[in-house]
Amino acid sequence: MEAQTLIADADADKNSFSADFVPPAQLALAQNNAEAKSRLVTSSAGAVEYLALNVKSPKLKDLKVRQALEYAIDRQAFIVAAGGSLAAEPATTLITPGIPGREDFDLYPAGDSGDVDKAKQLLTEAGVSNLSLTLIVTNDDTSVKKAQAIQQAYQKAGIEVVIKPEDQDTWTSDATGDSASGYDISLSSWQPDYPSAAANIQPLYDSSQIGGGNYNISRYTNADVDAAIAKALGTTDSASANSQWGAIDKQILADAPVVPIVYDKNSFLHGSGVENFYIGAFPAYPVYTAVSLKQ
Repeated sequence: MEAQTLIADADADKNSFSADFVPPAQLALAQNNAEAKSRLVTSSAGAVEYLALNVKSPKLKDLKVRQALEYAIDRQAFIVAAGGSLAAEPATTLITPGIPGREDFDLYPAGDSGDVDKAKQLLTEAGVSNLSLTLIVTNDDTSVKKAQAIQQAYQKAGIEVVIKPEDQDTWTSDATGDSASGYDISLSSWQPDYPSAAANIQPLYDSSQIGGGNYNISRYTNADVDAAIAKALGTTDSASANSQWGAIDKQILADAPVVPIVYDKNSFLHGSGVENFYIGAFPAYPVYTAVSLKQ
C-alpha cells in the first residue's frame, strides 16, 4: 500500500497498512498532517548506514586520508536527505544500539556536521591534494540524495566526489565482486540477521568476506582483527564475548575502513481502522501477526 494514499485514509485505505518503509517525501507529509502523524509508527535505531572506504584503492591506502573522510562527514545533512530525525540518528559505531556488546564511543569526534578543518589538516599531513573519489550508490532517488549530501560535505574539505548511480544488480556486482577496482567509496547499510554483535562485525570486516558475493566491501584486511573475530566467535561466555565485540568495533574503526553515518529508523503508516500495529524490538519491522482491525 502506497504511503501517500494511506495519508489520505480514504475508503479501503482505512483498513490497510504499509509493508514498505515510508519514503522521505511522504514521511515529511505525514509529519505535517496531525491525523496521519497519529497513525505513523517508527522503530528505534535499526540498520547502520555507512560509507565503505575501499582500502585497496591507491587513493585510500593512507590512514590519514581515510581519517579525513571520518572527520569531514556531515551526518546532519545526510539525515535531512534521509527524511529527518524520524528516519535516522547519527552513528559512530559499527554495532547498532540495542545489540549486546555495543559500546557508545566516537573515535573521530566532529559533531553532527563534521570538522572540515581537521579533515583538511589530515590531508595536508598526508601530502594529498585534489583528491577525487568515485562513489557507487544504488540509483533510487533517496540513495542518490544521500550521496549528494556526502558529496557536498566532502567538497567543503576540498575532496571531489564523483557519484556513480547504479541499478541494484550492478551495484552488488561491483561492491561484492572479486575486483577491487571501479569504486573508491560505496554507500551501504547493514541490518544483522539476528541481534548479535557478531552479525554486525564478521560479515563486513573479516577478510574471508572479501569478494565472491560477500559484503566486506571495504576490502578490509587486518590479521589481528581476523584473529579477534575468530576468538570472539569461539567464546561461549556471553559477557566475555560481548566485551570482545565492543573492543573489535573500536579496533576496526581505528583503521578507518568505514565511516558509520546513521542508524536508520523505519517508519510505517496504517489506516485509521487498523489497531495493534507496532514494531518489534528486532528486527525493526511491524509484528504482522498482531495486527487487527477495529470492531
